[in-house]
Amino acid sequence: MMAPLIIVYKYGVGNVYSVKASLERAGARVRIVESLSEAGKADAVVFPGVGSMPAAMRKLEREKDIVYRLVEKSKPLLGICLGMQLLYEAGTEHGYTRGLGLLRGIVERLRVKPLPHMGWSVVERVRGSALLEGLPERFYAYYAHSYAPKNTEAPHVRALTREGFEEFVAVVEKGSVYGTQFHPEKSGRLGQAIISNFVALSR
Repeated sequence: MMAPLIIVYKYGVGNVYSVKASLERAGARVRIVESLSEAGKADAVVFPGVGSMPAAMRKLEREKDIVYRLVEKSKPLLGICLGMQLLYEAGTEHGYTRGLGLLRGIVERLRVKPLPHMGWSVVERVRGSALLEGLPERFYAYYAHSYAPKNTEAPHVRALTREGFEEFVAVVEKGSVYGTQFHPEKSGRLGQAIISNFVALSR
């Protein structure tokens, strides 16, 4: 069986090459693109992390109809960090920015100190998850962010992270749409297992 072809969408920012390397270690063929015009020919799409929601949405706004068609066809879509935030209805970074609206909720600034929240934090599963298949109920993952969705009771939420008195969404799944607020490509062996699970879902 041919390895799945996964597109990594480069919207001007993002750690695209570390994501590419992680996907390739999991057995995928990977193309980095700056347009989603040929996304229909791929087996899955990844929105990488790092950057601001307004800047990313300015480019993605022109291609959101393509994203909606991919979701309608149940093409696996993985958002990482900022990439996951783009899946939501809106965000409050640098004012109000409308997102893709694939998930209900608003991305808000964290109250934990210091910001950005960087380093290793515990991720705790709260529901069954194809993306987290084979991982422990609690594990450490690497974060680098100042914003996160906080509607932790939503049915698409699969895992949470708690820092101090604050709780925010760590992993989401809704149909073929997946997201991690942390960076699996920087989260060691267990992070690589998450990437491998996504590649398996793309086959």
